Amino acid sequence: MMYVLTDQLRAALKLPLGTLVRNEERTKGNIAKLVSRPLVLVGDVTASVMTGMDFVPDMILVDNHTKRGKKIPTLMVKPWKRVKVQNDAGMIGSDLLKAISDSLRPIIIGNNEGPILIEVEGEEDLSTLACVDLFPVGSTIVYGQPDCGLVFISVDEEIKKKVTGILQDMEV
Repeated sequence: MMYVLTDQLRAALKLPLGTLVRNEERTKGNIAKLVSRPLVLVGDVTASVMTGMDFVPDMILVDNHTKRGKKIPTLMVKPWKRVKVQNDAGMIGSDLLKAISDSLRPIIIGNNEGPILIEVEGEEDLSTLACVDLFPVGSTIVYGQPDCGLVFISVDEEIKKKVTGILQDMEV
């Protein structure tokens, strides 16, 4: 299975899929109210900010790149397991889907001893959609909204249905 981003969907995905916490409102207290387990962090800056505020995620997806080539932020937790995967920009490839799915298993059964870090060679941006699709209801997926803040998705049936529709439109 592979999903490719269309120009039409690119515009639609610029809108937050969850609750936006603006950079100036980003406090541990504001964020703690939005976090549940499992917790997934998507993006280098998101992972740095959240782990820097002492949130320990179950899964982290990074591509070791930031907007406009800024310095790569420091990850403030030690991963329990590292997975490396290739994924081209503007798509969700089968290797990325498999890496997320395989890494989800120990999280669901409580067999992980810390964060699972998925390092993407290419781009991880669209993995948010895969995580919403694959993670159970009750999970929190966090990703960055460029120049705005962090978006917190509380996974429920409504957002799963919306993401399923987006993925169907992307399927090739």
